[in-house]
Amino acid sequence: MKSIEVFISYHQEDETLRQELEKHLASLRRENIITSWNDRKIVAGQEIKGEIDQHLNQAGLILLLISPDFMDSDYHWTIEVTRALEQNATKKARVIPILLRYTDWETPPINQLSPLPSNRKPIKGGWNDRDEAFLEVVKGIREAAQLVANSNSSPPKQTTQELEERQYQVTSLINEANRLYEAKKFEKAAVKYKAALRLDPNSIIAHNNLGLALYDQGKLEEAIAAYQRALLIDPNSIIAHNNLGLALYDQGKLEEAITVYQRALLIDPNYANAHRNLGLALYDQGKLEEAIAELEIAVCLNPSSTIFRKNLEIYRNKKKGFWGRLFGG
Repeated sequence: MKSIEVFISYHQEDETLRQELEKHLASLRRENIITSWNDRKIVAGQEIKGEIDQHLNQAGLILLLISPDFMDSDYHWTIEVTRALEQNATKKARVIPILLRYTDWETPPINQLSPLPSNRKPIKGGWNDRDEAFLEVVKGIREAAQLVANSNSSPPKQTTQELEERQYQVTSLINEANRLYEAKKFEKAAVKYKAALRLDPNSIIAHNNLGLALYDQGKLEEAIAAYQRALLIDPNSIIAHNNLGLALYDQGKLEEAITVYQRALLIDPNYANAHRNLGLALYDQGKLEEAIAELEIAVCLNPSSTIFRKNLEIYRNKKKGFWGRLFGG
């Protein structure tokens, strides 16, 4: 596999954290999965803008190291971020925000990107063990690099007939897997989804449905990885966000699940399932009022859902019971 060039865009105030990230990327460089580049590698005599443009143009992955200083930098926003998003839009590169420090980063246009760490907690201040945070980032970069490599390794020149035949095979495998899934043959379904992904590594449907088959086998970590791969391909997939939230919820990771549901609702505020699932997670955090509010929205959006109305009725009764106990009613 040809190594993927990783362009690292960062503010000089974050030099120490960038160096830590580079150390953690050593295994990927040693395996020849990636090469990394940042403006510190510009040597005397080289034209800075030309070097930056060249490496932005040839990068397969572009990392934006997010911090208050980065967000405050007009240079990064007008040059490197703008160019990176152009590369992302044309699918010439994948852009991943890396959350270094706490800051309000979820603003257009980068709020449509899926960051690392995937739980959206910054590396500095958001983790008890910073090395663990960097490990999560490296795992995400490894997966993204493999997706880029797979897309680049597709036959460069295929006839229309070959492409149609390949797509037919992918569709047939997914349909067969779906039938197995509906028959509750989850392990066999997973095998077929994986076969489809070998032919088309960028199939969001196959990644997401593979996640469902793994989830129903109780393989939560593998399911989460499948949903995250789907989101690397399409950060706006509300179904993948919702399914990822369910898997995190089942792991007892309520904060992470809530963040993912909220992300889904930023993309589509009318997605009733996400409102309902967010309500369940908030209730488990002891936030009854907020849970009821989310369930009310879910019922309003999908009034025919018996389970939504049942959830809401249970929570409202719990609220009545609380006030009754409080005032002796």
